[in-house]
This record gives sequence, C-alpha cells and structure tokens, in this order.
Amino acid sequence: MVDTFCKGSLKPVKESNLINGYSKSHLKSFYGKTDSVYIKGTANEFDALVMDHTTGTSISGVQRKMFMHIENGVLMPSNNGEYIVKPTPERFRSLSENEHAIMKLSEAVGLKTAQCSVIPFEDGELAYITKRFDLISNFKERLFIEDGASICNVAPRHKDSDSLSYESTLKQMVDSCAGAQAAALVALRMLIFGYVVGNNDMHLKNFSLYRNPTNKTVTFDGFTPVYDMLSVAPYKEYFGTELSLSLLKSEVEEARFSMSYDTYGYYTFEDFYLLAQSLGIAAEAATKLIASFVTVINKKARPVLINSNLPEDLKQCLLERIASKCSAMGRAIIT
Repeated sequence: MVDTFCKGSLKPVKESNLINGYSKSHLKSFYGKTDSVYIKGTANEFDALVMDHTTGTSISGVQRKMFMHIENGVLMPSNNGEYIVKPTPERFRSLSENEHAIMKLSEAVGLKTAQCSVIPFEDGELAYITKRFDLISNFKERLFIEDGASICNVAPRHKDSDSLSYESTLKQMVDSCAGAQAAALVALRMLIFGYVVGNNDMHLKNFSLYRNPTNKTVTFDGFTPVYDMLSVAPYKEYFGTELSLSLLKSEVEEARFSMSYDTYGYYTFEDFYLLAQSLGIAAEAATKLIASFVTVINKKARPVLINSNLPEDLKQCLLERIASKCSAMGRAIIT
C-alpha cells in the first residue's frame, strides 16, 4: 500500500522506499546515488555566498541563485556546478515549493522540462534545485544556448518591454530553428502553460534555443527544456498583468486586441489561435492542439499540486487560478 509521496518527484511511494522524504529512485536519478543531500547552513546564510545577488521589481529579480556541486552529501558553491539552487526570498512565501510544483506540472503535461527538486537546508527549509541541461556527454561537452533576448537583439534590461509582443519575438525564435514547425508547436504550448498557471514573468530571457555540438550551422535545433517556470498569481503585488509581454503584435503596433479580448477583457482561445496561425500552425491543427493541451493541464493540475510541498492555501490558490484560465481558454471566438 502507498503511504506517502516523494518530496522530489511528487509521485506515490511506499514508506519503506523513502529516505528523509525522498524516494530512492528520485535521489538516484537526480543526484546519482541514493543518499540524502542537503545545503549547509540556512537560507539567510545563503545570501552571503551569492556573488551576484540582485534585487528588482519582478519575481526573477529578487531570487538568489548559485551554481553548486555535491561534496560528501552536502551541496557546496561552485563556479561551474551541475546544479542551480534558489532559496525562497523572504517576501515570497513558499516560492521554492511553488516553482517546483509548477515545473513538475509542466513535466506532467508533456512539456520537455528541466530536471528539478527541492532540497533542505540544515534547519529543514526547502530550496528549489534544478539540474543543468546544457552539460552533456558526462559533462565533457556543452550545448550552445542563446536566450530569446539575444536572438531578438533586445538588451537584457528591455527583456519585458511594453514594446514587445510574443507574436513577434517567438516568431523570430521559431524562424531560427531548423524544424520551425516543431519549434512553433513547442513555443505555443509553453506560452499557453505559462498563461494558465499564472506566470507573468515569462520575459525573453526565460526562453532559450539550443544547438548541439555536432551542429555546425547557425540554425538552432530547438527550444531548451522549460526552466524558471512558476506561478506569480499568489503574490498579488507582482501580478498586475497576465503576461510579461503583449500576446499579439497588433496590441503593440495598433493598440488593437482580438474581438474576444475586447468582449471578455482577458486572453481566451481566440488570442492563442491567432498566435498559432502567425507561427505557421495550420488552423485545424491549432484548434486541436490548444483544446487538447488545455484539457491535459486541467486534468493533471490537481494530482500534482495536491501532492506538492506547498501549504494548503497556496495549493488552493493555484488550483483556482488554473481552473479559471482553463475555463477562459474554452470561451467561444467572438465574430
């Protein structure tokens, strides 16, 4: 009989297969061994180790993060470590658990997603941890990765500028990929997912393309796995807008929204359908993709979030957000 859930994978596991709350299989796949791992000290002490600690007005601007590697079961600072660790900022309750839950949901709905988990400090507080996906061939080679800001020739400080739209920038990224149609499908699903879960911090540096070492052309092989995906919905001070950029270029260039947006006052199926067509996805395929993907998100959200490490009130907040936006995505096109 299943007794509980693994803190890292959020999957059911027998009590006998747990080590300090984590399943042996999760520890093995994430750390390469079945021993428990922790971070020395506390989250507050972590700040003193971070050399590039910055502050800002977005969620990403206040998150401290650092490369780390394992030494005798303890995560230690490293200039080029295999892991990236982000503790919860003081003003954002359970942000580590939030990002972990949303990333596991991303994985559950079929998006290619960076491996992640949560890891305790010595006092038991959890930090978010992700495994780098650019290191390949047993860390002897690295993928070439370029973020959306660079690809679109946008200065990092303008990564979420009001003058930008996802339609224009994602089209540039998709056009940079050899399999443009496949890349378009990935881009659309990533953006729909971010909108539904309440990630209004999806700026251009949170999208990246990769090129394998064997690829000697200037064309990219596709989008990297999903990373830096969380829900800002519980943090009302930072949730003034639904998305980091305008969705369609007509909103920026002509101050013109879709008829559905003018009617409902928020993005619905029509807006993402128009985006899909701009990205080169055929009408019938776009209709099926959007409808089926939203259905999957709605179906997978509850089991993932209920099993997550989030406190109950935040679980309910995220479930309500997702249910609301899945319903919104089913609104009929206004003609």
